[in-house]
Amino acid sequence: MKTTVLVLAMLGILFQATAQNKEMELIQPEKKKFSFYWGYNWSGYTPSTLQIEGEGYNYTLHHITARDRPSSFDPNVYFNVTRLSIPQFNTRLTYQWKKKWAVSFGYDHMKYVMDAGQRVPITGRISTEASSLYAGNYQTGDSIDVTKDFLRFEHTDGLNYFTFEIDNVDELFSYKDLLTLQVRNGVGVGFLIPRTDVRIFDVRGPNIFNFAGYGASLKTEFRLEIKKYLFLQATGKAGIINMPIISTSRNKADKANQHFGFVEGFWAIGTNFYF
Repeated sequence: MKTTVLVLAMLGILFQATAQNKEMELIQPEKKKFSFYWGYNWSGYTPSTLQIEGEGYNYTLHHITARDRPSSFDPNVYFNVTRLSIPQFNTRLTYQWKKKWAVSFGYDHMKYVMDAGQRVPITGRISTEASSLYAGNYQTGDSIDVTKDFLRFEHTDGLNYFTFEIDNVDELFSYKDLLTLQVRNGVGVGFLIPRTDVRIFDVRGPNIFNFAGYGASLKTEFRLEIKKYLFLQATGKAGIINMPIISTSRNKADKANQHFGFVEGFWAIGTNFYF
């Protein structure tokens, strides 16, 4: 009898200790981590409406088309730490506080180059003082050739899109601790600080960084983690950009107003830091 009681008591103690250990495992917080990546992008843009305003002119160009300008692959550019910012690049710092949720802040350095020589609709006015060659009052139905002596307009250093993003993370595949494949869907909002190379009637603008507007975007990315600390990533992103106050001269009254949609694809390499 005493032996039975002793065995039952020992089993009770063992069961209680096991239950406490499981409870501790349940309440133990998930490991948090920071992630950092660097990559390179390609982008495309919808036709845009571009309003140019300054002393003696206020006109709008409709259905302007543009493209990006990725640097040709050159190991001395893409893998040289002193020249990494020359191509179209992406960088981001992420904090993942839950297994399925993460927040981040990052920077997409895209480039936007208006197609030269295109013929587009124009409305507005240009005075003879501003340009004797292009002076006139333009009405609906009028069009113009966007030659270099009329307008050059490029966000080539660059179309700098800074965003805060929130991601939902799902694990698609895991092989021990060696490989893990994730899909991360996110939404972002942010602001634009472009450096715009602009020439109006062949007069060059200041080519300075300026706070020009805001944007919003959606993304889907696939991340392959290698032994939890290194990862490769492929991302697709789409969004809208609205820049109502693009600097075109040192005079704050002179500005451009532009809005358009964009799509972006990029690959990146990164690392995780756990704590």
